[in-house]
Amino acid sequence: MLTGAELDAMNDEALWYAAPRTDLFVEIDPQQKARIVRALQRAGHAVGFLGDGINDAPALHAADVGISVESAVDVARESADIVLTGPDLDVLREGVEEGRRTFANTLKFIAITVASNFGNMVSMAIAAPLLPFLPLLPKQILLNNFLSGSPQTAVAGDAVDPEHGGRSAGTSARCGGSCSCSGC
Repeated sequence: MLTGAELDAMNDEALWYAAPRTDLFVEIDPQQKARIVRALQRAGHAVGFLGDGINDAPALHAADVGISVESAVDVARESADIVLTGPDLDVLREGVEEGRRTFANTLKFIAITVASNFGNMVSMAIAAPLLPFLPLLPKQILLNNFLSGSPQTAVAGDAVDPEHGGRSAGTSARCGGSCSCSGC
């Protein structure tokens, strides 16, 4: 436990060491809250700060993710990155899961697109200097991209298991035995 008075007596280096090891901060003023957030960030932590008052605005602004509630004062809502309209934090979990699903599906779509265009690139690069005509006309390349791209849009709806780093459910995943998936 650290108090505001103890925090004032510490230099930034001491706070950088003490902040990650402290469970409770008491009697902290607004500037000290922001200082704690910056110390945790300097120690390598991603910092989320939840606040609803004027005194929370500096820390909300300094945090990696500032979270406030709809009923908070205007300054806190403006300083926050996320404003919760509901009474619980479950919406954040859902948002993270949806973001992971979108990111994983985007990576899959890019990999499929690069693989499908690889043949076009190789045939154009190798055959074009050797032949007196273009191996593929622009219309043929566009038609090939359209025909191979249409099935790729199905990837957007793939189910992703957020517990396995964004891999599709049922996919073998090497996670070093840190989970209970079938791929370990």
